[in-house]
Amino acid sequence: MNEGDPSDLGGVGKVGLTHLALRCRDTSATAKFYASVCGMSIVHERDGDSMPVYWVSARPLGLDFVLVLLSGGEEGPNRRMDHLGFTVESRAAVDHVATNARELGILEYEPQDSGPPVGYWTIIRDPDGNWVEFSFGQDIQF
Repeated sequence: MNEGDPSDLGGVGKVGLTHLALRCRDTSATAKFYASVCGMSIVHERDGDSMPVYWVSARPLGLDFVLVLLSGGEEGPNRRMDHLGFTVESRAAVDHVATNARELGILEYEPQDSGPPVGYWTIIRDPDGNWVEFSFGQDIQF
């Protein structure tokens, strides 16, 4: 393994993150949430071996990174993930997400500015209670 390059796995070469799989109580409702509230697209869906599976992506073709939504999500506050993070183009966009989430009763944290490198952010909840962060100012390029 090359010192200082954690993405080189000793002979495997560079490794990139392609997806994150979430267990969901209702995959259809969760896919619709990420499409309508988070502006993502459903890029693939199928009835898996024993469950429906959805892929949702922030990119039109879903080639860079997708969420894979699987049945069997846990209930309550002891979920296995902390949050997903999305970047948006402005502070106004963060405020817009928070306003909509407040009206839907899914706002977890009001918008706040934590300075660099965190930036201006808000957190909302998806239908399974997972936290979803929207931020501006984390130096992530579209």
